[in-house]
Amino acid sequence: LVGIPLGVAGSAPCQAGGICTSRLVLEGAFGLIGLGAVAAFLFWGLARAGWGPLASPDRAAARRLPAAAPAAVGWLRPGWSFGLPVAWLVVSLALIPFAVYVLSYAPWIALGNRLTESWPPGHTGQTLADLTASMYRYHNDLRAPHAASSPWWAWPLDLKPVWFYQGTFNTGTAGAIYDAGNLVLWWLAIPAMAFVSWQSYRRRSLGLALVAIAFFWQWLPWARIDRATFQYHYYTGVPFLLLALAYLVAELWHGPSARTWLLARVAAAAAIVGPMVLWIVRLPLCGWVRVDAVNAGSQACVVTPPGQIVLTLRTAGLVAALGVAVIVIVWQVVRLDRSGRSEVSPAEAERDIVRLALSGAGTAVLVILLGRLLPETVLMSIDGFAPEAVALALLVPLGILAWYVLTARDARRFAAGLVFAGLAWFVVWYPNITGLAVPASFVNAYQGLLPTYLYPFQFPVNTDPAGPLPTFLSLDFGILVAALVVTVVVVAFSATTWRTPGSALDATDAEPAGPAP
Repeated sequence: LVGIPLGVAGSAPCQAGGICTSRLVLEGAFGLIGLGAVAAFLFWGLARAGWGPLASPDRAAARRLPAAAPAAVGWLRPGWSFGLPVAWLVVSLALIPFAVYVLSYAPWIALGNRLTESWPPGHTGQTLADLTASMYRYHNDLRAPHAASSPWWAWPLDLKPVWFYQGTFNTGTAGAIYDAGNLVLWWLAIPAMAFVSWQSYRRRSLGLALVAIAFFWQWLPWARIDRATFQYHYYTGVPFLLLALAYLVAELWHGPSARTWLLARVAAAAAIVGPMVLWIVRLPLCGWVRVDAVNAGSQACVVTPPGQIVLTLRTAGLVAALGVAVIVIVWQVVRLDRSGRSEVSPAEAERDIVRLALSGAGTAVLVILLGRLLPETVLMSIDGFAPEAVALALLVPLGILAWYVLTARDARRFAAGLVFAGLAWFVVWYPNITGLAVPASFVNAYQGLLPTYLYPFQFPVNTDPAGPLPTFLSLDFGILVAALVVTVVVVAFSATTWRTPGSALDATDAEPAGPAP
């Protein structure tokens, strides 16, 4: 119904190229009716499964929720001491941040600018209110695309790092500085955050809830930003991602459930083959992202992109050293798995980690020595190649490794291997992200890890003119506040109804049935 042209009797005709106000209102009304029907259907479906405020006590009790925790006392109760905790909440979340924001501009005010129109006396520069408004207008009106920009949903996958420096040196080497994330940690942190989010509910853990809420609070608001955004905006949420990953690793170390163990193995196997899969679907990915909308005729999205593979003696030596290191490490893990031990003691696990760490350190030393000793003698040069063919060839050994990870049996060795993989990634990638001298022919091996890393692969951004700024008295703002209030009420009411039947059931089960009267 939303797509049907509608009108209101007596309304003014639509202007050419415009939208009838009556049509917009009616379409919005039908759209809200449709959303209401979907919401009602979801509430009905959840009630059938024993969830939500519409669930009957019998169905809700069937889920066997644990008993509710005792009510908070003292300072932890919002109404304690005439609402003093609520007042302190307002001070902490509103007044203190505002004061810190103002104080951070003290050096700017010392340059001759003003905090207010009349203070400090004698200053004639810009006021803080004007500066803040100009900053907001800049970000609200910015519509220019950027080759290194990326949307919010691309950040967890590390699809588009931002290059800050790239240059060549006189010694046949090159250096680069960019904010690429650790692909091992970032990709595995995605299921880890999902695990933490679920367990914060299942285990009634405020600590886990804080980790999950803090991450999503830092990340999801960027979904509403329509100017060009960059991956470094994501870094405020990365600490919480790493906390979630650490929690998942600890869960694996101390004995995971069958579902958690399966989640970890599937996620690790997908991360191993993920880069090659992205290369294989490079062309469909270009169409889905709409690279041509911002970079018409992008070289990253042609069937055979122009490029050159140059294999030098130094590069061959480095690749061979890394290949041998991978074989040695895999052999160590396989040998340990064939020992027949179903459980591993902490001392044995620590020795396994030490061996893996020594292997990684030896690999780093060997790579440094080969990079300094071997010359840049060209062994082979290929002009123009299909990256999908290379990805398919590499998918075979990576697929074998992914299958080995998918069928792993020892969760502790898996956790140790995950930590080692993250450290190894850091050791291998550190020279190329910190401006250190790397063989010039070896630089592309780093920057071609994902097809989206390529400079011609660009994400489109909104280029429509900025509209008028909303006001606090606008209808849009009122709808937003109303929706927020309704959401809070529904969540609070749902939490109350979810807890009550489970608590009653637990109390009934805890008391033995007395004799019949």
